[in-house]
Amino acid sequence: MTSQIVNLQVAPAYRLTAILAEDDGWKGLCKSCRSQLVAAVSKDAKKNMATELQAQIEEICGAS
Repeated sequence: MTSQIVNLQVAPAYRLTAILAEDDGWKGLCKSCRSQLVAAVSKDAKKNMATELQAQIEEICGAS
């Protein structure tokens, strides 16, 4: 039997809710991951939250 390495994209079935609110800039919070952020504009807040959540999920999954 031979082994093969395959890369698969996996879509998680776990839903995360992140709240973004404007209050002298934009603040983001994801309670289930204990993530918080502050950004000047909503576009940056969304991007920063996505980056933070991705990093946490990769850490949980042991991705390198």
